[in-house]
Amino acid sequence: MQSYLNKPFVIGDPQARLREGDDLLTFVTENNQPKLIPNGTEVRITEARVLRDLVFVNVENFGWTAATNLKNKFLNETVRVFPPQDDNQKGANAAWDAGRFLKQITLVQIVGADNQLKFVSQDIADEYLALVNAAAADGILMPLKSGFRTYPKQAFLRDGWERRQPGFNLAAKPGFSNHQDGFAYDFAISGYEGNPLYDWLKRNGPRHGFVRTVNKEPWHWEYRPAIAQTGAFKAPGVTK
Repeated sequence: MQSYLNKPFVIGDPQARLREGDDLLTFVTENNQPKLIPNGTEVRITEARVLRDLVFVNVENFGWTAATNLKNKFLNETVRVFPPQDDNQKGANAAWDAGRFLKQITLVQIVGADNQLKFVSQDIADEYLALVNAAAADGILMPLKSGFRTYPKQAFLRDGWERRQPGFNLAAKPGFSNHQDGFAYDFAISGYEGNPLYDWLKRNGPRHGFVRTVNKEPWHWEYRPAIAQTGAFKAPGVTK
């Protein structure tokens, strides 16, 4: 799954340095100066790689550079796919709902908020991409703060909260988080009406099958087409 193919991108950094394809941490130089892709250049991306949680892209007719050199930072573009490797019900690809193991799922890794790599379920990756691409076409960037959470990640978050470690918030027990079934996504939304991201999702989320499902969490949206088909943007019981 390569969402970036056949899409135009624009270089958005005056210091967009080229890198060696066989060593992405090394810059390409010419006359002892780093080679650059001119700022504002419209480009095509032919490949993406991840190294040490950093994303690099191969720019057609130029070469490799950091994805952060692109305007919009390669947000919501797919970079890797992780199919299940085993049948471990508490492994990285195990989907859970309300304490019940569902199945093994294939995960698609994307660029999320703050250039952090996040996971979406391949089962609804097309729907997710349709949602965020429609928002981008309307000038609304939809950074993902939290997508699918693995069982080990949820256990880590729960343990940190139970031990009252700094930086850990209330977290559900592993197997009980909404983020473990592959349908729940938290966007970088800090408010309700008046927040451009929230307003866009309120108007357009249901058209793509996404609705709010948790009280007092304007950032939390889930792919629930049965509810969305009613035209509502919130699940029953969500009052705030």
